[in-house]
Amino acid sequence: MTAKALLLGALLAGTAVAAMAEPNFNGTWERYPPAGEKADPRYAPSGIPDPPLKPQYKGEWQAKQKLLAARIEEGQPAGDNYVHCIPDGMPAMMMGIFPMEVFMRKEQINITQEAFTQVRRVYMNEKLPKWDEVDPSFYGRSVGRWEGDTLVIETVGIKTNVQFRWTPHSDAMKITERIRLLAPDILQDQITVEDDFLEKPWTYSYSFRRMKGYKLQEYVCEDNREYVDETGGQRLRIGK
Repeated sequence: MTAKALLLGALLAGTAVAAMAEPNFNGTWERYPPAGEKADPRYAPSGIPDPPLKPQYKGEWQAKQKLLAARIEEGQPAGDNYVHCIPDGMPAMMMGIFPMEVFMRKEQINITQEAFTQVRRVYMNEKLPKWDEVDPSFYGRSVGRWEGDTLVIETVGIKTNVQFRWTPHSDAMKITERIRLLAPDILQDQITVEDDFLEKPWTYSYSFRRMKGYKLQEYVCEDNREYVDETGGQRLRIGK
């Protein structure tokens, strides 16, 4: 066999191995561990540290956290987007307490969160646009690529009023996810947020467990049923 034939064979074999290395994330997943269950330390999520905000933004964020803690103690809702029937958006939708579904094909991956029927679309092997080249939205523009067995997703173009844990951010915020299987039925999503509002990247991870046979349920938020008034209290609105 000639050297050229050997080289071609090696390249083809490498391509086949690379293709086989891409794992199958298709299916329905729940946050791991679910309520009341202790996590296996090998698969446990990292926990979410406070955002490393720059000093000029930290004071307002801390004040909001105190308000949130007070509302929780009183049994009141946080007064965030949920109360106004607005979906989480990114990156919060990836930590939804309801199941999520992943649907993969070569050129696109869709991730659907049962809560609010939120759908984000990841376009594979495309160039990530600059933040000012896309219209700001709840889920932004996401592009993905495979690095071995890890799916790397970069997202830009998130509306500034779409916040995780009331953390402020600029129009130029960038979210990078590294998603991989820790075990055949355990998925990890490591999230890193980069932004001018932060002193350094903000990184944390979630874990998910495969739900075999589960089908997502319809989730619709009924408009104008509840809201937070000027005192921070919850009210139920009947009628239009």
